[in-house]
Amino acid sequence: MLKFNRISFFSVMGIATLFTGLAGFARSEEAVKKITLAEALDLMNANHPRIHAAEASLRGSEAGLRGVQNLPFFAKLSPDMKYRRQQSELGIEVADAGLRQEIRDTSYGVARSYFLVIYTKQQQDLSEQVLQVLGKNIKVLELKMALKKTPEDEIKLQKLKLGVVEAKHKNSLAATGFERAKALLREEVGGRNKIGLIEPMETEFPSYDLLGLLTPEFIEEMIEKTAVVREEIIKSSKASQILALEVNAQRSARFNPKFRTFASGSDLHYIPIGVQGRGENFTPEAITIEMPSSLVGKKSDRVARAQAFADRGAAVEESTKNLIRLEVRNAFQLLMETRTNFNELKKVEPELRKIISELHDNQLKFLNADNAELFEKAGKMLGSFNYTKFITMDNLADLERITSGNFSVGLTCPATITNDGKRIK
Repeated sequence: MLKFNRISFFSVMGIATLFTGLAGFARSEEAVKKITLAEALDLMNANHPRIHAAEASLRGSEAGLRGVQNLPFFAKLSPDMKYRRQQSELGIEVADAGLRQEIRDTSYGVARSYFLVIYTKQQQDLSEQVLQVLGKNIKVLELKMALKKTPEDEIKLQKLKLGVVEAKHKNSLAATGFERAKALLREEVGGRNKIGLIEPMETEFPSYDLLGLLTPEFIEEMIEKTAVVREEIIKSSKASQILALEVNAQRSARFNPKFRTFASGSDLHYIPIGVQGRGENFTPEAITIEMPSSLVGKKSDRVARAQAFADRGAAVEESTKNLIRLEVRNAFQLLMETRTNFNELKKVEPELRKIISELHDNQLKFLNADNAELFEKAGKMLGSFNYTKFITMDNLADLERITSGNFSVGLTCPATITNDGKRIK
């Protein structure tokens, strides 16, 4: 009969358990996947709950139309039924525009968070480079002071140490910002539970030369094109038509003191443009449509009230177009302002990086007061340049959303403009 050595047996079991635990720990260390912006947008379309919700709304509107079409024969004899069918068909168009709007809005959120991760990583790298320069120069100065200490060197050492404190604070902020930006990106593409850990594949922003294209005539053209295809305008236009049909529906009911409206069995899912802001960042307030679930009174009174709601719907449509035009114009003005700053900083970027690199490689240069001041300014200007690049990308992605793709460099939708500012036919 075989006999087990108790000590050896349990030792083997303990080692096996240990390795099993280590394997489980290794599996728990989730790998970070590097993805492109296009891949992030694909993940968003497949996983984001806001898009799923908009798709569900569209399916609900389609089911509502089928419900009207499949009513029993006697129910179809109701005098308002033909108008309800037309309203249901328009409701599908509203829901479809709502889905497209949600995709555009969410795509912008993905692009912005994607670029935010790149920007915060650049700022983190820059602050670490500054810390390295300061640390090396402190060591050099301390070695010099070990041989001969002077009051001037003591002051320099104190300034360097204060610079390290400030640089560490900025590095900590950049590191925290980097982690928060990654968390935001994961959320915008659908959430970590579905997606896992992701980071942008790119470390630099693409370059665009667009200022020559942004003439007043081009901007006006983009404004008018957007006023035709923007999803919110389509929604307000269809909503206005639905309200106008309600006037006919109420007119068809001759003897009912209380008669239902389309609002009793449907929802336009109408979302107004923008939010009113006051003070320095003032923006006009959007207005919304109104319609109760039923109207009460004589036919003439019900028709008059339905007409008032229809007039309000027409005003909403006009207001929406005006707000969209203002939004497009402001977005282009912001882009031109940012690009002007970008071009000025781009001219000096090579020299700024040369200054940082030389002071990093040759510590003794930094001990000169002029070099110390130059180093500080170069670091700040490079940080500003990184921010300007991020804001430029943010503006471009937002313009693709705002113009419904009429102006696009291909970040969130098919490109209509090349990187060097030429139109794609």
